[in-house]
Amino acid sequence: MQTDFHLLYPPDYDRNKAVPMKDYKFIHALKIDAMVILIKESYRGVADLSLENFFSTDERVLEYRLGVVEDLVENPSLYEVFCKAVSIIYNINDMRRVLNSDFTTDSALRSVRYLEMYQEIVNLFADALEKAEIHSEGMQNFKKEIHSIVASSEYQSLNEELPKMELNFGHIKSVTVGINLDGNLRPKEAGLISVNEEQFHPGTIMDRLLKKGKKDKWHLMSALYPLSRVLHNDEQDAIDYSMNAALQTIFAKPLREFEPLVQNYYHINTNMFIALLDDIRFLTAGVKFIRSMKEKGFAMCRPKIASMQEKRCGLKHVYNPMLAVNSVEETIVSNSFELDEKGRFYLITGPNHGGKSIFAYSIGMAQALFQLGLFVPAEEAVMSPVSGIFTHFPSSDENNYGMGRLESECVRLSEIMKQLSDTDMLLMDESFSSTSGLEAGYIASEVLTGIGIIGCCGLYVTHIHDLTQQLDTYNEHPENKGKIDNLVAMMESKEEGTRSYRVIRTTPDGLSYARDIAKRYGLDLEDILKR
Repeated sequence: MQTDFHLLYPPDYDRNKAVPMKDYKFIHALKIDAMVILIKESYRGVADLSLENFFSTDERVLEYRLGVVEDLVENPSLYEVFCKAVSIIYNINDMRRVLNSDFTTDSALRSVRYLEMYQEIVNLFADALEKAEIHSEGMQNFKKEIHSIVASSEYQSLNEELPKMELNFGHIKSVTVGINLDGNLRPKEAGLISVNEEQFHPGTIMDRLLKKGKKDKWHLMSALYPLSRVLHNDEQDAIDYSMNAALQTIFAKPLREFEPLVQNYYHINTNMFIALLDDIRFLTAGVKFIRSMKEKGFAMCRPKIASMQEKRCGLKHVYNPMLAVNSVEETIVSNSFELDEKGRFYLITGPNHGGKSIFAYSIGMAQALFQLGLFVPAEEAVMSPVSGIFTHFPSSDENNYGMGRLESECVRLSEIMKQLSDTDMLLMDESFSSTSGLEAGYIASEVLTGIGIIGCCGLYVTHIHDLTQQLDTYNEHPENKGKIDNLVAMMESKEEGTRSYRVIRTTPDGLSYARDIAKRYGLDLEDILKR
């Protein structure tokens, strides 16, 4: 059995040589942590997971992981088993800590149930994987690992030896104590008569006299008193000590047999499950999000992977999943998006509240989910991993340090530009909107020319319509590596001012919408002069 087997990484993959993404601020900016929710479990003695540890830029890793995710999405029963396994592995981890301490009767009585949990999780996975229709390399490898455990002589021996123990410790519910009295009815001698798998229930002396519960040996002739309420601490300690001493005497021989059983089978054979805990926690969180979207009726697809050098991002009917999660709209509008030789970076213009920012966010969300090895919010997708996702969005808590908002924006963007390469994605939303159109246009033009020279992909949502008319200037720079093109958020009805939230690739008429609005409200010169 491999202890270095993983469900998220292919065999022989060296995670120490993995190339991390350049920056992880996009996780919160794009609300990825609100989609793939990793529950904090530090109170259980395990480290809290961080999403940034699961992003990958490696095509082989993403292909391997997407296969495992698809198997879980397509096999609901297998997904439920993975969810159930998390709590069992937590308990297995607890037992390992118990077994690392001194081996006593008390620890044995607590830990035998966990040894049974080892059997439970092996059988749970074995049964589920046998029934599921799985195709991925990762899940097929996992099935082989589980089968090798079940078929091993050690596991067969465990199945044979555990039932032979004198008692199933994990099911102890009560003990029967015998006390001899002297002539003055004072306790003289005491001993343990039996250890039981049933609990006693209260009764009265009259019940016995009237022969109630006569056939029920668990029916007492007195009430049951909670010891914690009727005994002082020293009295409680005395009972605990006496009880443990009696159990130690009775179970001395079985415990001597039990200790090597645990040591031989448990520590070694649970290593793989402990090592897989974080993988399973991540997978169940990711697949939970995918399943929830599909249950709401939204498309989630497994993207086809292109190499990073191909610089592909083709999304058919992509949408913003946070709108669906929050049920902001009854109908979520989807759009299509494509990177090609004529457009590596896009300017998005259009009317206010026309869906420009939502569309830009949806592209970034799809890219981020893809690089977690998860399905993306689209009907079809062909994607290349990027080496970094950078966001330059409006920030209400901008830390200006004595600078104006424009200066602060420029500082942030400058830091991003220093890191950008042709395999990165940059998303900008209304950058430089805090200054005059003239100043904003100049800075934005310089930045766009630089983006074209760097060759990164991305989108820039802007109301600076003059930029859309200067594409030739950006694209004809002698050092240009990536072309810039236009996308426009369209109107459903110009006369009524309704929005379709459709985003298409076309050259905008920067004044057309303004003219329509002015005409509609009587603010064009012709209407004004009629008054």
